[in-house]
Amino acid sequence: MKEIFKELDKNLEYLQDELHADLSFDVLTRTFLIGDKKAGMVYLDGFVKDDFILILEQLIETEREELSVDVIQKILDKRIPYFEVSTVNTLDDSIDQILAGPQVIFVEGETEAIVIDGRTWMSRGPEEPELEKSTRGPNDGFVETMLFNVQMIRRRLRDPEFIAEVIKIGNRSNSDVAVTYIKDIADPGLVDIIKTKLKKINVDGLPLADKTIEDFLTGNTLNPLPEVRYTERPDLVAAHLLEGKICVIIDNSPTALLLPAVFFDHVQSLEDYRQTPLPGTYLKLVRLAATVTSLFLPVLWLLFALQPDLLPSSLEFIGPKKAGTIPIGWQFVLASLGIDLVRMASIQVPNALATSLSLIGALLLGDFAVKVGLFVPETILYMAIGATSNFAISGFELALTIKLLRFILLILVTLFKLPGFIVGTVIIIGLFLFTKSFGISYLWPLIPFNWNALKSYIARQSILDLSHRRPNIHSPTDSDRYPEDRKDG
Repeated sequence: MKEIFKELDKNLEYLQDELHADLSFDVLTRTFLIGDKKAGMVYLDGFVKDDFILILEQLIETEREELSVDVIQKILDKRIPYFEVSTVNTLDDSIDQILAGPQVIFVEGETEAIVIDGRTWMSRGPEEPELEKSTRGPNDGFVETMLFNVQMIRRRLRDPEFIAEVIKIGNRSNSDVAVTYIKDIADPGLVDIIKTKLKKINVDGLPLADKTIEDFLTGNTLNPLPEVRYTERPDLVAAHLLEGKICVIIDNSPTALLLPAVFFDHVQSLEDYRQTPLPGTYLKLVRLAATVTSLFLPVLWLLFALQPDLLPSSLEFIGPKKAGTIPIGWQFVLASLGIDLVRMASIQVPNALATSLSLIGALLLGDFAVKVGLFVPETILYMAIGATSNFAISGFELALTIKLLRFILLILVTLFKLPGFIVGTVIIIGLFLFTKSFGISYLWPLIPFNWNALKSYIARQSILDLSHRRPNIHSPTDSDRYPEDRKDG
């Protein structure tokens, strides 16, 4: 660590060399006088607020007599009317601060530098997330600035125990990553594990932001099941923090990571909780049924079409009425690929063309494919039901995993019929059984069984009927949802 020189010119020259000020147009230096002492400010253009000039005016108006002793401290106490002010003792720390956006001021003869966080933030306004819409509730969503995202959570959790610890990751990017939790609720052991894993990350930068962090936290390579839940909703984060979960927020990403996250977390939606208990329970059950339907309905119909002897006589109508040009099994495989192609293309094209693309895809995969004899109508029907059910899954990552597992099952059934279905289903069940999210069973609270917790996942309970105890699977320090006076009442 290189100490700050007493000579102002040496400090400025060193920083200009290290920051390549001769090549980078946005690295700027401004020299001026504070009393009778020479001073210089190094900063990045575009990060400085317009009203920062008021601080410079205060510094320039400093009288010589004010700086007789303890120069830096007197400047901080009397001449900088600003909250976010600190000092650094090394040039390396000065560089880190400058690259993060704050302004650093050096004074002739002093071995400390003043850091003023007068940054202006480039950020869009909060909007409702596209993937997590709700008919009721707030319409604000996370943005790309970590500070604003933490602020949105604090508005909902005005609790001194709410903690937001920042860890810098990336040898070159120096990205800010915030680990947020409620200190007297979250499991301290899990908090330490997450912070330790984050501090061990040794990469140049975080170009994929949240996805890079997830890879390092989970260590997964082949397991397709998502072990963290992505969200852009601060109200959802606040609700999960109160249950003992931990949220990781990455600067430059509007998506936060909630963990641990089990299967039932990915099939929950805020829409269910914005309704009264009975309609909310109905929505929950439909969503769970849609998850199972998306995975197994097209596969089961294909199996019965290939082996009609598996069906009782009363269900013989399920099979196809006529054969297509392509074998029935490969019809399902091609239809599955076609639906995914349309989905990917609709994401890439501009919004103005998305409707046209959807119509073209529907005609190609539906009407035209049936008329020319490539597909039988039942293939289109059951794949459409499976695709629609998949869209009802609230967790996008789990929905994508269900698609992949269904595609694999379709191929196994096409090639091996009933044995392929049995083997594939056993593998999928085993995958769910043996997967853990930060030590928690992926099928909790079904396995291990916890009726009180499971009841809250499959039914929309009134807040008055909720258990006073938080889920013990997260090992909460404070396990009571309500204070003693409310429990007695």
